[in-house]
Amino acid sequence: MNKDLYVIKTLEQTEDINNVIFQKYNDLKEADIERKSHLFHGRYENIYIKDTSIPEIQDIIEKLKQEAALFLNIQKAYLKFGFWFNAMSPGDQTTLHCHDDFDEVLSGVYYIKVPEQSGNLILHMEKQLEIQPKEGMIVLFSPCLKHHVTINNSKQIRLSIGFNVTVLNNAD
Repeated sequence: MNKDLYVIKTLEQTEDINNVIFQKYNDLKEADIERKSHLFHGRYENIYIKDTSIPEIQDIIEKLKQEAALFLNIQKAYLKFGFWFNAMSPGDQTTLHCHDDFDEVLSGVYYIKVPEQSGNLILHMEKQLEIQPKEGMIVLFSPCLKHHVTINNSKQIRLSIGFNVTVLNNAD
């Protein structure tokens, strides 16, 4: 297996901020949502919110940008970072897909709330890699790497942030 296709890390001391983000996500109103995309199996896999709706998310986003910069060996200032929320209710799953639609150089997921048995991330490589998520975990991977998430068999919502990274033109 080519480890350059993915990396798994854990952000330290994120429990409190994750709890705040999870609570504020649950309190979102329709007016807080900019758009939804990828309607599969009756749910939107991607929820984009207004920047002002959960300002606490910015601390986590900055940490994710730093991890992406380290993985790519490039200065954080040269990265463009787009993210969305993915809320999986009991019985939900995510379909097989990849993120190589445009000019992405890196994709990833950060786990905010992970009840037991709420679905594993499956990376499709030469041999499938099954990752059991944990709160505070980051998985960075190649945008061309196909992946899906198994069924949430818990009785609670699992909340994560999906993201894509591109390199700005002036990084040369």
